[in-house]
Amino acid sequence: MRIRRPAEASEPTIQVINLVDVLFVLVLFLLVATTFSSEERDLQVNLPSTAEGKTLSDAAPLITINVRQDGSYFLADRTMDLAQLRQAVADTIRAKPDQKVLVRGDKLALHGYVAAAVLACRESGVQQANIGYQLQTAATGK
Repeated sequence: MRIRRPAEASEPTIQVINLVDVLFVLVLFLLVATTFSSEERDLQVNLPSTAEGKTLSDAAPLITINVRQDGSYFLADRTMDLAQLRQAVADTIRAKPDQKVLVRGDKLALHGYVAAAVLACRESGVQQANIGYQLQTAATGK
C-alpha cells in the first residue's frame, strides 16, 4: 500500500530559525576572535586632517594626551588640569626617559590649549612631543 503525501508538503522550505542560529554563532565568533587594541582614543576629539599619507597615531606606543574643544585634558582616560598632566608625564618619563608623547587636539580647540599641553610635556622632560592629526585624501576631500 502506498501512502501519498499532499502536494503542498513536497515544496522545499527554508528553516529560518536555523539561519538565525548560524548568524548568531558567526557574530559571537567574530566578537571573540577580534582583538581589541588598547590605544587611548577619546571619541569626542575631532582631529584635523592632512593629505600627507601617514598618521602619527599609528606609530609606536606613546603617551597619548587628548585635548578637547573646551580645553580639558585627558590622559589614560582621566580628566586632569595642566599641573596634574605635567606630574603624570614626569612620572612616566622618569620610568622611561625616551618615551614619546602624542598630543591630540580637537580641531575646534584653541591652539593655546594644545600648546600648553606640549609645553607641559617639555617641562616634564619629554624629548619628543608630537601633535596628532587625521589624514585627508586628496580625491575625496574628507
